[in-house]
Amino acid sequence: MPVTKIEIKSRTPYAGGQGFGEVGAYQQLDGVVHFAVDPEDGANETIADIKLAPRNGQGLVEFESDFRVLVPMDQSKGNRRLFLDILNRGKYSAAKDMNSAAAFVPGAAPDPGNGFLMRQGYTVAWCGWQFDVPEAAGIMGIRVPVVVDAAGPVAGKIVVTFAPNAPTNVQLLSDRDHRAYPANNLEDWNSVMTVQEHEDAPEEIIPRDQWSFARLEGGKRVPDPRHAYLEAGFQPGKVYQVIYTTTGAPVGGLGLLAIRDFGIFLRFASADDGNPCAGKIDHTYVSGVSQSG
Repeated sequence: MPVTKIEIKSRTPYAGGQGFGEVGAYQQLDGVVHFAVDPEDGANETIADIKLAPRNGQGLVEFESDFRVLVPMDQSKGNRRLFLDILNRGKYSAAKDMNSAAAFVPGAAPDPGNGFLMRQGYTVAWCGWQFDVPEAAGIMGIRVPVVVDAAGPVAGKIVVTFAPNAPTNVQLLSDRDHRAYPANNLEDWNSVMTVQEHEDAPEEIIPRDQWSFARLEGGKRVPDPRHAYLEAGFQPGKVYQVIYTTTGAPVGGLGLLAIRDFGIFLRFASADDGNPCAGKIDHTYVSGVSQSG
């Protein structure tokens, strides 16, 4: 089985031990699930670059994901159904969409809302699948290997596009605080920044001596491979692109395998395998919104 180990790092009463109808209270399990998959298996080979990922002694590609599972304290009262909620940018949406709960807030205790899924007896689960999610409390992600060749991790050009909503001199080289690809060389004069009045407008190259890989700290410019600094400032409404060289191409498609194999594990694996839902799941439902849909 692709799941090699499941580490349950905490077991806590969900929603402070609140009861949900005849099902009763729930338990929240948080931890890390470890995977090892065969890149030559036909079920896996369509994942981009999986065959270029490092392999262990058995020829398998290893990675790990954060997870959370909500199960009835008395699983005999559950409805034997798993609701696998696909995270969107590392955030869960089932509580808001199915339970009318408050929107996700990083670090805040999960809000059960009206408790619909729990009153019905569902086991609810999440598994991290995005390697670049923001680093914030409560956000679940995945750690995957990078593509390698004979010289080690591969390097190449990347294009980052952004359109600021407010005037600023500094821009993180990613979207919505996601993890940025760092520039290989802060003094690389082959890097290019362009600006457009709108997406379909002609591109204008901003002279290299007018911008740098840097951020502001205490009002002073500090070199930083994950930020771009423009002396004249980025203007809201305009579209900017930065083209530069970075090293490390994560095998991001492994996130799809994580979702697939974690769901299979919870439904079919035994208690000896470490499955906290062993023998309690007959059907699995999967839901996602936005890119997760």
